[in-house]
Amino acid sequence: MEQSSGSQYITIKGTKQGLTIFLDDQCDFNELMKGLEEKISNEQQLVNDGPKVAVKVNAGYRYIKEEQERDIAKVLSKTATIEMKELESYVMTKEEAKRIREEASITSFSSIVRSGQVLRAKGDIVLLGDINPGGTVEATGDIYVLGALKGIARAGIDGKKDAVICASIMRPKQLSISDKYYHAPERHEQQEDLLSEPLYAYYEQEKDEILFEKMKVLTYYTSRRDKKTADVK
Repeated sequence: MEQSSGSQYITIKGTKQGLTIFLDDQCDFNELMKGLEEKISNEQQLVNDGPKVAVKVNAGYRYIKEEQERDIAKVLSKTATIEMKELESYVMTKEEAKRIREEASITSFSSIVRSGQVLRAKGDIVLLGDINPGGTVEATGDIYVLGALKGIARAGIDGKKDAVICASIMRPKQLSISDKYYHAPERHEQQEDLLSEPLYAYYEQEKDEILFEKMKVLTYYTSRRDKKTADVK
């Protein structure tokens, strides 16, 4: 059957993850909605009686407003067997862009964090100074201490498990990365090996614990982390 002028804007494909409806991202939105209605009505296997089919809708590089998302869901719900489970777009919302800018930001401080003080920032923190016992530094990203870390450092506090904590002198009372914690051993001599040279702390998923490595291999860790993040995106 020859495709109508409107339904040419719609492509339906089956994938391993299920059914995906691809929407043209160049045409007028009203034309797109007409084409979606035509396409759905022509796809008899989707409108026949049967169990509900959860579909993903891909809008390409079209920015979809909330009311437009509701319109798409409404058209799909006209059939008894289709339910939109997800709508994805390659265009970031303002909220997403703001969140990414905050996560990518680096905030520098030149001070000593004393007992009872809490230093907190979104993104990464670079501290030119010490964290004294009883002092706390918290970041949604990484923490870099160009000094002695003798207090508490909490990186990835919003759930970023691949965050790192670096220090010129690593002698923390407590560290946390996301929801994983490291508590310093009670005996002083058990911590002596952490003082020999600059170190970074990271969360090792396989061992489910925070481990320490020499700073000279930090670049290797972060490059692998950044590549993994890029692959996910």
